[in-house]
Amino acid sequence: MVERWRKETHCFNFREGECTITLKDIAILTDLPIDGDVVCVDSTAPPKVVANMSGWQHFIWTVTGLCPPEKGDHDADGNPPLSKGQVSITWLTAEIRRKHNPEFGGIPLTEESSERDKDIYARIYILGMIGGVFFPKKSNNLISNSWLKIILGSWDDMGNLSWASACLAQLYRFLCNASARAVKEIDGAMFIVQFWAWEHLPWIAPKVDPDKEWGTDHTLRHEAYGCR
Repeated sequence: MVERWRKETHCFNFREGECTITLKDIAILTDLPIDGDVVCVDSTAPPKVVANMSGWQHFIWTVTGLCPPEKGDHDADGNPPLSKGQVSITWLTAEIRRKHNPEFGGIPLTEESSERDKDIYARIYILGMIGGVFFPKKSNNLISNSWLKIILGSWDDMGNLSWASACLAQLYRFLCNASARAVKEIDGAMFIVQFWAWEHLPWIAPKVDPDKEWGTDHTLRHEAYGCR
């Protein structure tokens, strides 16, 4: 699919003609809202306000209640929890699970938990969806700290953003970058490209075995392949 992409027109060029992923496709495949304000990300580092924390450390602590160390620690993937304006979602999820895991002396998250704990858990979950599903990069588990500034906002503000258009714009950008001859890897929500291709190019889609019930192993005749 990437080899068929033309950055001049933002379209896939086939012998039968041109077609592209539209905003409607994004909305159908992801259920992200189309209407709303533009998603603007501010990458400016926050000022240092606490003596023993950097600006980003204090900001992450404000959003998540966790303070990632900048040195001397690594997550399960071997990455530092905080590095070069990025935070490890692997480290964040591991720490929040440990915080609520009774085996580690934590308090389970229940309906009776404080609103603060529920809020933190929900924001970390959304951060993981943003950085790991809809706006991923090659770093895989490292998410730009700039997303935290949006996550810190009110729930109404986050819900009133046009996430679908932001997802499509970034997908176009990464497809354009990957179409260069020397580039060997690609960022972005490639599951959208794959599902879109299966829907619009049925001859490359995996075939469903009618003799298998849904939910059983090997319902599809062949395993799914990556886009590239």
